Amino acid sequence: MTELIQANLQLLKQGAELLAGLDGVEYVKASPVFLNSTIGGHFRHCLEHYQSLLRGLPNSQVDYDLRARDVQLETQPKQALALLNVLCAQLASLDGKNHPLDVRMDHGGSAENIQWQASSLGRELQFLISHTTHHFALIAGFCHLHGHTLQKDFGFAPSTLRHRAAMKA
Repeated sequence: MTELIQANLQLLKQGAELLAGLDGVEYVKASPVFLNSTIGGHFRHCLEHYQSLLRGLPNSQVDYDLRARDVQLETQPKQALALLNVLCAQLASLDGKNHPLDVRMDHGGSAENIQWQASSLGRELQFLISHTTHHFALIAGFCHLHGHTLQKDFGFAPSTLRHRAAMKA
């Protein structure tokens, strides 16, 4: 469990480093290549998923659809960075136990059929790694379009990085 927490923290640290180097114009610039979304929109989406998990832990119920969709997080990189730092502190303080959870997320079917599913903290931390990596890959695309330099590993799944390293060996 500790490794999953650390992996999420490392991923969020990459996000923090990127946020610290972005200006507000890049953060909110929509791109038709990415369906007119923005870097800020992707950051907000990721951060609110972490909020959902952490908010749901005390009651063992995580609802990823109950998000604020906070415009400030989407338009102000400093606001996103501040929340990211809070989320990192909260993640770092988790007790490392694999608590059972019930999780709910809209799956595109009828609203009355959105049911709670059994999960665990470990599984949800795995989900957040995958989900955040996916969105960071999209953010990397924005950054490349804007000419912004990234860390070489930004937006790549751990398994991809491991595979690439094995291919070089």
